[in-house]
Amino acid sequence: MDYQRSLSTVERYYVSCDTHGDNAHTPCVNQIVIEGHGEVDVKKLAAAITTASQANPGSRLILKGHLGFSRWVDSGNTVRLRMVNAKGWQGQCDEGSYFLKHALLPRSGPTTDAVLVSRGNDKYYLIFRSHHGVMDGRGTQHFVNDVFRVLRGESPVGENSRLNDVELARLISRQEKASNLDCDVLPPTGTQVSHAASVSGRWIRRTITGRHKSLLARVALEIANYTRSNGAKIVRFQLPVDMRGRKQNLHSTANLTGGIVLNVSAQTTIEDWNSDIRQQILLKKEAEIPRFFRFFPFTLLNWVPLWVMKNSNTKLANKRRQEARFRTTGIISNLGLLSLAEFSGAGFKADGIFFVPPEFDTTALFVTLTGHENGVEILMRAPGYLDGGRLDELMDFVVDGLHSRVELAS
Repeated sequence: MDYQRSLSTVERYYVSCDTHGDNAHTPCVNQIVIEGHGEVDVKKLAAAITTASQANPGSRLILKGHLGFSRWVDSGNTVRLRMVNAKGWQGQCDEGSYFLKHALLPRSGPTTDAVLVSRGNDKYYLIFRSHHGVMDGRGTQHFVNDVFRVLRGESPVGENSRLNDVELARLISRQEKASNLDCDVLPPTGTQVSHAASVSGRWIRRTITGRHKSLLARVALEIANYTRSNGAKIVRFQLPVDMRGRKQNLHSTANLTGGIVLNVSAQTTIEDWNSDIRQQILLKKEAEIPRFFRFFPFTLLNWVPLWVMKNSNTKLANKRRQEARFRTTGIISNLGLLSLAEFSGAGFKADGIFFVPPEFDTTALFVTLTGHENGVEILMRAPGYLDGGRLDELMDFVVDGLHSRVELAS
């Protein structure tokens, strides 16, 4: 039987965020950017992507069916490699990155995309993109790892599971409902809302050198300090958690992310933060029902038409814009320390790797953290109406705080 899996309620939400037609747009997209150099053999790269796609049919999915009968099925269409010349793009922000705005279409495909961006002088960005309804960050990374395995003459790992996130969560935990979250949190960049600015906003990137112990905790506490300086009394973060490790030998590109929530007070220490994470993981909190569905029986949304969900998304985004109140201060996704050797092969040598934060118009801030041999990548995205240049101020505050702690420790 060809690969297929049910569309989960969480994935259905991601699909409902899409815009179709002449202005097609995919806001909920995973994007891995590998910065590197060398003599890239395009034919070998395209062939490796084809082989990895065959081993990971989750990269070739399209959506079939409607309502609760919706499912992802293997289209059989290999992930294609797009070639782009963009010598002016330095990978520091989304300005000029038109090739990252290519829509990923659930019904017709593709839902996974590969882009080779030439920067001139044998320098490249190799970018892999996936619809969040099809994959999560780790699932996309799994596919990318297989591409480079093939490039190095190794066999791809492939995938051996058809579970979606809800099915896996129910295997992990019997907890039916996560704790409620009030909409009482001010955005980290303050409440100076620009009603004329775009919702989609922008993302920015900073690379810092050196090793930074407890990076996730340090970044979160610095953001909390900045947020309180803008008048916030309550600070809480949502952390995505990969659930693959809960099931032995599970290999999958699917969206298998759960989440936990951490409250941060002015007295919270790095040790408190790390202890809270350990305790929640011990209690399998990441496998509880997502918080934004708490008013309904979870699976009921499978039977709500996508257009109704989209209208609800728009109303909620407008409410967030008008009231500047959110459920969390932001989402921080920590991708950990990655080896650049795993993203090199066939003449291409990786110099860096980072994950572009997806675009959620009801989220005040989305941060991704990635470490590698040459440093740590910090990326932040905020809606345009919460920015006004304050996103850069927040980034400066966090980076300066990290540097000052390193200096104090030395």
